[in-house]
Amino acid sequence: MMRKSIYAALIAASTFLIFQGCKKSSDTNTAATGSTSFDRQGMLSNLSTNIILPAYTSFSADAASLDAAVAAFNTTPNATTLAAVQLAFKTTYQQWQSTSVFEVGPADNTQLRENVNTYPTDVTQINANVTSGAYNPALLANLSAKGLPALDYLLFGIGADNNAILLQYTTDSKAANRKTYLAALSSELKAEAAAVLTSWGTYKTTFINSTGTDAGSSTSLLVNQLVFDYEILKNQEIGIPAGVQSMNTVLPTKVQAYYSKMSVQLVLLHLQAIENIYLGKSATGDGLGLDDYLIKANAKYSDGTSLNDVIKAQFATATAKLQALTDPLSDNISANPAAALAAYTELQKLTVLLKTDMTSSLGILINFGDNDGD
Repeated sequence: MMRKSIYAALIAASTFLIFQGCKKSSDTNTAATGSTSFDRQGMLSNLSTNIILPAYTSFSADAASLDAAVAAFNTTPNATTLAAVQLAFKTTYQQWQSTSVFEVGPADNTQLRENVNTYPTDVTQINANVTSGAYNPALLANLSAKGLPALDYLLFGIGADNNAILLQYTTDSKAANRKTYLAALSSELKAEAAAVLTSWGTYKTTFINSTGTDAGSSTSLLVNQLVFDYEILKNQEIGIPAGVQSMNTVLPTKVQAYYSKMSVQLVLLHLQAIENIYLGKSATGDGLGLDDYLIKANAKYSDGTSLNDVIKAQFATATAKLQALTDPLSDNISANPAAALAAYTELQKLTVLLKTDMTSSLGILINFGDNDGD
């Protein structure tokens, strides 16, 4: 999802926060913020049980389905199997947007986010790997030549249309190498997703029982990762392509999912996932979340109004601005950069609310470094 230099700088000291499967009315006093008690363990339980584990379960299942679709395509490359593997890829990428924020514990240990979604992908390196017939996932040079962005290129970007793409896997002189590389990438993705899911089976207890707010606590880890992942959304998915961090030069080819042309879909899913974490909202209902934590702490915005109300309103405003964009986002940015900049502006306002106002109100220290000026 990002350039290697940005990942290295930010992931070095990332950290995260919490939730639990209780109803919002059950504010059992187990931990305190100032003079106000809040059930942080309940919040952590809600998040791990109803949001994190279901997200990893779905991502692992989707990655396995993608790997099976790749195998079927490689065995019989035709229009039907190509369409099937492309659909499986899209489903997996969409689920990843609801999973990337949980870079804590097992995912942090394996740098899952970095391995799964470093972009823009390095087409030159991908083609060099195909030509040589060699691929070593441990090499730093291959960080931008694997994961979902590399699959995006291999399944959508190596030909003008599906007929041209099929030729690259059938009659092209490097067709066999290309199929081998495609299989290696999907197999790696499947294995990484399954490993993190398995590890969460035992890590969940540790996560729920770490109820403090110090730098190593689950609440701190989750909050830090929520903010960190949100910065990725704002900067990599919108800001950099729109020219915000490139001296006003738009860089449309740097959007996420450039070849499959579903960038706007993905950013909206990403923002919704982060909002769901904030609200403690899952398929099972509305559980304890950061919103409840702020309410319990009686957190106020600078004008004296409820900070939670301001944050929820800004989520809605940012979502509306993103919904005004259309796919392919690369074309939208080139034709109407003002719309992308308008979305970025609202996303930046939410950055301050989450990264400064929320963390200050909850006594959570942001301990990763960045330089975007907020």
